[in-house]
Amino acid sequence: MTSLRTPTNNDDNSNTNITNNDEYLTPIRDNENSSSSSQASARPTSHKRHLERIQQDCAKGKPTIHRVYGLQHDDDESTSYTTAAGDPESWMKRHHHALKKSIQQKSCLDFLQCLLPMVSWLKVYQWKDHLITDIIAGLTVGVMIIPQSMSYAKLAGLPVEFGLYSSLVPIYAYAFFGSSRQLAVGPVALVSLILNNGLTLLMRNNGMERPDEGSEGYEQLYDEYMATYSKLAIQTSFLVGCMYILMGVLKLGFITIFLSHAVISGFTSAAAILIGLSQIKYVLGYDIPSDKSLHKILYNIFRNIGNFNYKTFLLGMSCLGTLLGMKFLAKKYDTHPVWKWSRAAAPLVVTVATILLALGIDFEAEGIKTIQDIPSGFPKFTGGLAVDIQNFGDLAILVISIVVVGFMESIAIAKQLASKHNYEIDSSKELIGLGMANLSAGLFGGYPITGSFSRSAVNNEAGAKSGISSIVTATLVALVLLFMTPVFELLSLPTLASIVISGVISLVDYEEAIYLWRVHKFDFGVWNFAFLGTLFLGVELGLLISVGLSLFLVIFESAYPHTAILGRLPGTTEYRNIKNYRQAERYDGVVVVRVDAPIYFANTQSVREKVQKYVNKEIASLEYRKKPDPTIHFVIIELSACSHVDTSALHILKDMIKIYKHRDIQLCFSNPNGTVMERFVQSGLVTQLGEQYIFVSTHDAMDSCLAAMHTDEVNKWSQHQQEEEVITKSAANVVKVGSEREIFPLLSMEMSQHDLGISLGLGLEQASPKNNAGVGLVLEDEESGLNGHAKSN
Repeated sequence: MTSLRTPTNNDDNSNTNITNNDEYLTPIRDNENSSSSSQASARPTSHKRHLERIQQDCAKGKPTIHRVYGLQHDDDESTSYTTAAGDPESWMKRHHHALKKSIQQKSCLDFLQCLLPMVSWLKVYQWKDHLITDIIAGLTVGVMIIPQSMSYAKLAGLPVEFGLYSSLVPIYAYAFFGSSRQLAVGPVALVSLILNNGLTLLMRNNGMERPDEGSEGYEQLYDEYMATYSKLAIQTSFLVGCMYILMGVLKLGFITIFLSHAVISGFTSAAAILIGLSQIKYVLGYDIPSDKSLHKILYNIFRNIGNFNYKTFLLGMSCLGTLLGMKFLAKKYDTHPVWKWSRAAAPLVVTVATILLALGIDFEAEGIKTIQDIPSGFPKFTGGLAVDIQNFGDLAILVISIVVVGFMESIAIAKQLASKHNYEIDSSKELIGLGMANLSAGLFGGYPITGSFSRSAVNNEAGAKSGISSIVTATLVALVLLFMTPVFELLSLPTLASIVISGVISLVDYEEAIYLWRVHKFDFGVWNFAFLGTLFLGVELGLLISVGLSLFLVIFESAYPHTAILGRLPGTTEYRNIKNYRQAERYDGVVVVRVDAPIYFANTQSVREKVQKYVNKEIASLEYRKKPDPTIHFVIIELSACSHVDTSALHILKDMIKIYKHRDIQLCFSNPNGTVMERFVQSGLVTQLGEQYIFVSTHDAMDSCLAAMHTDEVNKWSQHQQEEEVITKSAANVVKVGSEREIFPLLSMEMSQHDLGISLGLGLEQASPKNNAGVGLVLEDEESGLNGHAKSN
């Protein structure tokens, strides 16, 4: 089988030859020893004809001239921006084109679906089959969210009604505007803790501390403090909603991909421990000053251990044991018709049990605190408070933290549930859905919400098929606000704390740490860095450390891209990493380097240094093997994985061309995409390098380089042969001159030793006129003398 090596020189007088690679490539042959095939299998197909066409075309050995020019811009916009996804300019063009195309082609119904994603699933909703399951799922989640929302409101430092308000209008809003059909949104522990820490720090910086219970004027100071605190919580929710919507409009849903899984797991695990410890005061029965770091929380717990209330502890631990036990039963007997629902029913079971117990026992008299007061009725409109923002700069960091953590948590569970039900989640639409939910929370007396892992899992297991389950959940919360708030006023705080603790225990992802230690030690170190940073420095600094660590990893991977030396796989025209394929063949004088990343300002120096290292290493290898020509003549940079180059990269590549040219090394590029080639042409790099040194494939480049080195070596050998012939002739003439000296001593004495040295070193052609004359005279006299001597004889 003949391998087609294609010259890339655009001239017809190219020196590149077509060579035969029979020693490397195995021809494709029919199995001669196979049994005779049937008539059906012998029937010619288009695939067989295509295979024969390829074999015949390669067997001809005719060269195919590949030319790489600047981009021919196509007027068809559908194909104009399809290259280089990593190029920011192409990204902007592509999204501008997509927006323009969507506006031109979409109908009124399509626009309605964009504004209200619920329209898309309402069109295909099977009312008879799915309505009952959605109602059951909604009621199940509603049973969970009522006690959980009140617990998380306490965790956020807010009155319990804020949790119920955040589970009413915001859930309705997400059902209309959210893109996930199984995601259950509402108050969650992590966002509640971030809000509490952020607002507490903000209030402290403004000179307002939460008053201690029992202090002078406590009630008045507490009311003033909570009024300001609640206003800031409402404003935070409003700003979080606005930021979500803005990010959705700008299609910035990709931002969360910069947070690695190891970083997220470490941060969430540490935050879960801090959340559990923040609720321990309700279980132990005495006041513990809140703090944001582990060692200070533990110090505060043991400092006042003498105030321990065993009655509160027994109630709290009984509720916690019941919750964890029912979770265990649900996990172990997940197919049992009764026990599989125990996880969803657990919060309601402990809530009802505690309320029934409170009817017979005066908890307050026993030192067990209760909720005491829950306003009945729907929340008031708080739009005036939400927009009355006077300290936006102070809230900015808190808002960004909640946006990052909230969307990270929500999109993870939403995509997981969508994959189970065979539909796609649009990150931008999900941002808008969460934005509308948080915006409505700010307008109707709530605080920031996001998707809940636990409630979403229960919603999916209960058979939710659409957003109707969320509507049922919100409706159940509305009924509780209207008719059942006096009942929930009997609920004890240890019960709410046990619900929070049981919910965050599953967030401590120690299994992931074990997995990372076994599989990837570096990621295990990243996990521990985020975990310990959050645990001992607090959630805010922990989140900052986690985000910074993720960005550092992104920058590090980008600044030091993977590169590889390539070799040809025997029998093919494929070039692969020599570290992965030890049998790959390399050829003296040529180094093939692949850059597996875009080349831009952050990694240009690294790319240049790595290429230089490979060249020096190859030269050292040639010298060690004592090759006759221990030099590198060509460096081929393979750009198939390079999506784009910026101006910094172009300057560096031009410098490399100039530097290597001074060292008699020719730089070549293979397989650049359209965007990269366009930059090469516009910057003048093609003119400086020469278009003949840009190749369609690495094999084309190798063929051309080997052919060029072959031609140079042949030319050098021919020149060396000519020089040897000249030296041989000169030496023969000098020998004749020496013999003539014995016959004609006087004439021989006339030749100086200097002239003889010139004749020996340079040959007759390069001798001076004087020497030529002398030699000519000697030859002439020698001939005449010999002739005379012959005559005399």
